[in-house]
Amino acid sequence: MKGLLRVFLINLFTLWLTAQAVAGFKVQNGWETYIFGAAVLGLILIFIKPLLKLLFLPINFLTLGIFSWVINVAILYLLTIFVPQIRILPFQFSGFSYQGFNIPALSFGLFQSFLVTSFVISLISNFLTWLYR
Repeated sequence: MKGLLRVFLINLFTLWLTAQAVAGFKVQNGWETYIFGAAVLGLILIFIKPLLKLLFLPINFLTLGIFSWVINVAILYLLTIFVPQIRILPFQFSGFSYQGFNIPALSFGLFQSFLVTSFVISLISNFLTWLYR
């Protein structure tokens, strides 16, 4: 029970922080959607992700783990299907510059938006899980 609560809280904070960080990740209806989305994401991660990882194990092995990004994108797509108030849209990144370090302006299509959002969600979730341990 404590583990499920931990997964729920990590997913809740991850969804909220991703909505703040990624312009193409839109959550409508406020905290109700965050709470429902965190619960659905937790269920997807507990039940569906292990099945997908097992199903695509040979491909993931051949690509040295890079195919796991595609699995994460599929999980994110399932989340947008089960929770229609969470949407991922194409977006324009205006660029970033700090003390000679420049990231140019980029335009992300729908698939690239899913990849970026999936990467940010994985990064935040893994960091929070590591922080908890």
